[in-house]
Amino acid sequence: MHVWVFDSMIPLFLPLGDWIYFLTCETFLHGSANCIKGCSNISMENNVKFGLNKLWRWKVWILIACAASVVISIVLSQRMPDEFKSTAAFVPPSITSLSTMVFANGIAYKGFYAADEEDIDRTVAYLESPQVRDSLDAKFDLHKRYGIDISKDDAAKTFDAIFKGNMKVRFTDNSVVAIECWDPDPQFSKDFADEALRLASNFFERVSQRQIGLIATIEQIKEVDAERRAINDSLSVLRTKYNIYHIDDAGPAVSEILAQKMRTEPMFNALYDKAKSMELYNYSLELRYQDLRREQMARELNLKQYPSLIFVTEYPSVAGYKDRPKRSILVILAFMATFVFSSFLALALDRSKPTA
Repeated sequence: MHVWVFDSMIPLFLPLGDWIYFLTCETFLHGSANCIKGCSNISMENNVKFGLNKLWRWKVWILIACAASVVISIVLSQRMPDEFKSTAAFVPPSITSLSTMVFANGIAYKGFYAADEEDIDRTVAYLESPQVRDSLDAKFDLHKRYGIDISKDDAAKTFDAIFKGNMKVRFTDNSVVAIECWDPDPQFSKDFADEALRLASNFFERVSQRQIGLIATIEQIKEVDAERRAINDSLSVLRTKYNIYHIDDAGPAVSEILAQKMRTEPMFNALYDKAKSMELYNYSLELRYQDLRREQMARELNLKQYPSLIFVTEYPSVAGYKDRPKRSILVILAFMATFVFSSFLALALDRSKPTA
């Protein structure tokens, strides 16, 4: 018996063809040491007939085992609830292109290039991250829906296993990322996929910082406008109270009047320099204000042109038929596995019998 066990390890190191040839001889012939040598003198047809004769002696037990496995698989598969699938598919943008968007001077980003392999890996990694899982759990109360008691020690592990079974993220082709969601309620599976798609869109919005940039631009406009108003108020006081004006490219007559005022009025010289610097600074603020206004218009136009940074190729929908479980496939696999296992077990038991 120990020789047979040692010889049975030989096929692990043989090529596939030799392994099948040796397994046939080893299983269907008596004796072990001369098995490979004996196979060269006996036809394969005789070996198969000899093995079938052995299996025929165990036919009742093999049929009972297969029938039992079919019945058990049918019962268990019937107890499994029908689950409906909803799929969302989209083309993610290039993260590099998002980080190089320029809106200054009204030059808006026009178009989003498709993501490369690294960007797709980042997208899939984010959608499979605990952050997305926790966000979906907070919105739909998945612990309660899956019937998980959070007070148990293995609650987190159980929830993670169920969640990964009900939501899968995969890369298909042509830079398309698909989100597949399953649930016994078809409407819930659609809502689940919709929320996952929204989280994917928000992820790229955070990367691009379009909304944050627009808010920051509006705040800058308010600050510049407030400073402009303060300077204009100060200039208005100087002009009305002291009659001080700064005039660029003034003619000879005006220049003579200004020169005379500087000689005769001690405060005029200091106030004139102050008014001149304020007007120059106000001019720079005016240029800055106009640039910010163009940037704001460009950002708002970009948001209207591209409401979402992802190009959705398939929106989630309510499924009209179940997607899983595949009960017929489960029954067939159970039958085949039982038949193969029981056949080898029958041959092993037959060989363990003492020979006459």
